[in-house]
Amino acid sequence: MLKFKPHYVPKPWGSRRLESRFGREIPEGKIGESWELADIDGVFSVVADGEKAGKTLKELWQSGDLGGSAEGDFPFLLKWLDTSERMSAQVHPDSEFCLATQCGAPKTEAWLVAELEPKSKLLIGNYPGLDPQTLVQAVSRGSLEKWMYESLPRAGDMFLIQAGTLHSVGAGFLILEVQQPSDVTFRLYDWGREDENGESRELHSEQAAAAIHYHRFDLPRARRNDVAGPTFKLQRLSMGSSIPSDSLRVFVGHTAADARLLAGGQEFILKYGDILVGESSEGPISVASGNCVLVSEPPQ
Repeated sequence: MLKFKPHYVPKPWGSRRLESRFGREIPEGKIGESWELADIDGVFSVVADGEKAGKTLKELWQSGDLGGSAEGDFPFLLKWLDTSERMSAQVHPDSEFCLATQCGAPKTEAWLVAELEPKSKLLIGNYPGLDPQTLVQAVSRGSLEKWMYESLPRAGDMFLIQAGTLHSVGAGFLILEVQQPSDVTFRLYDWGREDENGESRELHSEQAAAAIHYHRFDLPRARRNDVAGPTFKLQRLSMGSSIPSDSLRVFVGHTAADARLLAGGQEFILKYGDILVGESSEGPISVASGNCVLVSEPPQ
């Protein structure tokens, strides 16, 4: 099984939890994102060690060594998010918006809540009555949060965030995020945050207002076992689960308790925060003890 080198991204809302909880060595400052499996925007994940050290995620995927469809680009971007403050209120574009504006690639994503502090909350979607004009007024008055659905999740909850959905992650979360391979984000409101120089981050108010699906009124519903998007699927695995060799298999340790995996006649310990990618040559991979999360392609 393969382990890839993470790419750390500092964020003003970041923290040091990847160091304290996962035992990792991370750069100085507030680290908000760890890109675990990536092949976008000049970030290319490479194997960390072993016989295939230095090989890229892209070449292993397209050669068929990782199973799955092995077609085109790697199907998703996988991250850990660590928030000490709330993230901006933002929206990602859908396919139709991207086609019309040539702004990049669409981005639907899913979250798995690994840890959260008491009263930590997610904001997902908007109440009826919000429209572009009301949105501008709410942002200028600092009342945008009143228009957004609030969710108080539990550890282990999964959420699908469809492209076009207004959303924000609150403070105190450690979240596994899987998304379409795109880094297009329209930042609408950053809660008045300024850096040490009194500078605010760039906002994309016009694009965000145009990209929001205002009439999507579904309440944010947590799922416990699986969630699927256009290019990915998240699935909880328990002891005894076995995954065949023809599928893409990315295993994630999402709890403090270790999981034990059996692959190709070898045993692998999956610790909290670890991400291991199965090779098709290893045959079926089974969960011998504990539980973990499988990230793969969606059902065809």
